[in-house]
Amino acid sequence: MACKHEDLKATVGVTRIENKGRFMAEISIVCMQCGVPMQFMGLEPGLNYDGATVSLDGLEARIGIHPRGERPNPLQKLAGYSIRNHN
Repeated sequence: MACKHEDLKATVGVTRIENKGRFMAEISIVCMQCGVPMQFMGLEPGLNYDGATVSLDGLEARIGIHPRGERPNPLQKLAGYSIRNHN
């Protein structure tokens, strides 16, 4: 019988890009019953410090993250708010 993938485990790692002063969250998910990794859909492959991308095999989502207050949050962007200078 095929696995229904009812027991999934997510792993999140945080990478610090030293020479850029940036951070990335790296997310992967695997079925604990059969060991099959889940693929992330709808993301472009590559690297984007200010967005979301996926590894070439689709098994790891990469999302740019920032400490709170260093960049406008999504609601501030919708309201037209922007930060002109930052560290």
